[in-house]
Amino acid sequence: MWRGKTLELRHKLLAAQRQGRFAVASSSNERKALDRRVERGELVSPYFGMYAYRDYRQHLSKREFALHVLRTAAFLHPDWTFCSFSAALAWGLDVPNSQLLPLTVGIGPNGHKRRMRGLVQCQCVTDDTPVVMRGVKATSIERTMLDCACHGGFRHGLAVCDAALHWKLVTPERFRAYVEHRGKGRHGIDAARMVARYMDGRSENGGESIVRAIIIELGFVIPELQVEVDDPMRPGAPRNVDYYWCLLDGRVIILELDGLGKYYAGRGRSDAQDVREVARRMSEERLRESHINLTGATVLRASFTQATDEAYLFRLLFQAGVPLRS
Repeated sequence: MWRGKTLELRHKLLAAQRQGRFAVASSSNERKALDRRVERGELVSPYFGMYAYRDYRQHLSKREFALHVLRTAAFLHPDWTFCSFSAALAWGLDVPNSQLLPLTVGIGPNGHKRRMRGLVQCQCVTDDTPVVMRGVKATSIERTMLDCACHGGFRHGLAVCDAALHWKLVTPERFRAYVEHRGKGRHGIDAARMVARYMDGRSENGGESIVRAIIIELGFVIPELQVEVDDPMRPGAPRNVDYYWCLLDGRVIILELDGLGKYYAGRGRSDAQDVREVARRMSEERLRESHINLTGATVLRASFTQATDEAYLFRLLFQAGVPLRS
């Protein structure tokens, strides 16, 4: 009988993995059985009532972990509507790691606050028609973008809204009209209006959006994004650069944002294979950069950590000759 129960729990855990969530107990006895396996180190319980195999949990990225938590909460509470950055996660948008958790659930003006042991915060949501995204009930795309811009500020709001434009989930005109119609009087509306003004779907990831927000805040001329630059050593094979300025005197300045995410594939290969692949891609990137230098362009490179250091980024761009806005 015990062997049968163990098999049943294994099926439950594996079924949850296939659905991209954590397993939950269906009875108090089942919870006790799962808790015993947590005590023995076979399983982990990231939050009360959620279970997974230890090895499986360890291989989840921060975003994947948050998605698992979100789907588990939606599985337990199908009537909940998620909003703000939790809704952005359900929509598949770029959510900064600092905004992934806790989850944000929408409630009415007189609604009861949801409680899940420090996992959930509540926000009043009215006059919105929710949608179901990948099994998760979430606020509309416009409301999601507005919430993220108001609550997350210019940098994090821009990351979400750039992604929404990139994936053509909304048009700039439609979102700007929504901000003016539904955002009046909201705390954080100034940041949301700034996001609506500067958002750009050409941004390829959240990191690029955040760094562009800092460039704007520092007062520099706004760069063009993902501009094709000819490689003089490989005619007919141009490459895109992250940030591009063409000055009045014709000089070109390029800023490339470094990050292992640009090189790392990590799709089932061994660690040694991944290291070799990262090294290969970084070597190719440096080679292309040396080719672009032959055009006379000034090519700058910074890690995400360096680029989010305001003092460092200001010195880098100013010394390179990137002009400030008048």
